Amino acid sequence: MNIPRELFRFRELSEDERAFYNKIHWDVEVYTESLGGYKEMGGLHYRTDHDLGGHQNASGERLDVNIDGKKFVPHVLELSFGVDRNFWTLLDIFYKDEGDRKVISLPKEVAPFRAGVFPLQKKEDLEKVAKTVYDNLRQCYDIFYDDSGSIGRRYRRQDEIGTPYGITIDFQTLEDNTVTIRERDSMNQHRVKIEDIWKNI
Repeated sequence: MNIPRELFRFRELSEDERAFYNKIHWDVEVYTESLGGYKEMGGLHYRTDHDLGGHQNASGERLDVNIDGKKFVPHVLELSFGVDRNFWTLLDIFYKDEGDRKVISLPKEVAPFRAGVFPLQKKEDLEKVAKTVYDNLRQCYDIFYDDSGSIGRRYRRQDEIGTPYGITIDFQTLEDNTVTIRERDSMNQHRVKIEDIWKNI
């Protein structure tokens, strides 16, 4: 998730803090500014044989196993990570309000789209190439196609939802089969051959 190391920690809960059935309980905590400090994002709980032991006692069914001649009721080690907390943490850490530019610098693995594809203008020859690029890329990635408004506005719209790359098809594309790739966080732009887009996003 690319959470900076200095923003997360592991904390062992004391006997008073943890659930009675947990012999050991560690939380993964992340510092979130919007929530005012470190908050639990996930946990690791060693529950001993509480679960199966309880089922065995209530049902009268034997739930022990025999491994290498030793009989025992299996113990449970539970890992717990919720999607909502993890995503809130990403938004808290990676959202930036830069006045006229709002950016969510999500890791590309969790961004809603890998890239946006933009014909520079609504001209048939540009749109034809842009649609081909879009169709090819979306075989492997979630790709957003946008031909509405100025190119700057389209970049900003994608910045606001966390899309890492913008791919612009312009008049030079028609001459040399290259496109401009814009990186969300640095706003740097470079040209690559259409067939090399895959290597650059």
